[in-house]
Amino acid sequence: MAKPAYLTSGVDPNLARLIKDGAIFIREAGTTDVPTGPDWTPTDAASQIGYYSDDGFTLAPNSGDTTELTGHNGDVLIAESDPGYWTVAFAGLEGNKTTTEAYFDTTVAVDGSITVTTAAASKRYDVVTVGLDQKERLVLVHYPNVQISEREGITFNRTTLLALAATFRTFRGGTASPYHFKAWGFVAEEEDEGE
Repeated sequence: MAKPAYLTSGVDPNLARLIKDGAIFIREAGTTDVPTGPDWTPTDAASQIGYYSDDGFTLAPNSGDTTELTGHNGDVLIAESDPGYWTVAFAGLEGNKTTTEAYFDTTVAVDGSITVTTAAASKRYDVVTVGLDQKERLVLVHYPNVQISEREGITFNRTTLLALAATFRTFRGGTASPYHFKAWGFVAEEEDEGE
């Protein structure tokens, strides 16, 4: 049998992506500097976490609970799922104020100290992640309302970089940003000029 044409005609290596560089910004929830496209530029440079681990950052779905209704014989007739949420996770490597305050859910004092009174994380943030691929194409994602749901322990030794790793759970934003996240650049195809 001859090789079907669709095996080679339906692929485009130019659309494969490898994120070579990026940036992460953690801001107060309700920040008005909301990205409206991939050409967004932050107005507060101090909100950037700086270096993060070479694992990059991870965006992952978390399905909601499913309710199943069955018939007399056990067949599932209806399966309804809650909307669920997403998580964005990364490990900040710089001991700066932005990363420290978010990880410990506290405020850095004037003398540089932090006072931690609980292991709970209750503050809400606005996060922006930006990735740049091998062809200089941006992938920008805005999460208007997130809260830390998990934190990894901090390792203190001479062979491991001190990392503050956290996973942020998304919530729908307010009226101005009524979404879990909004993204630009996931589609790598160039749009036609006529569109």
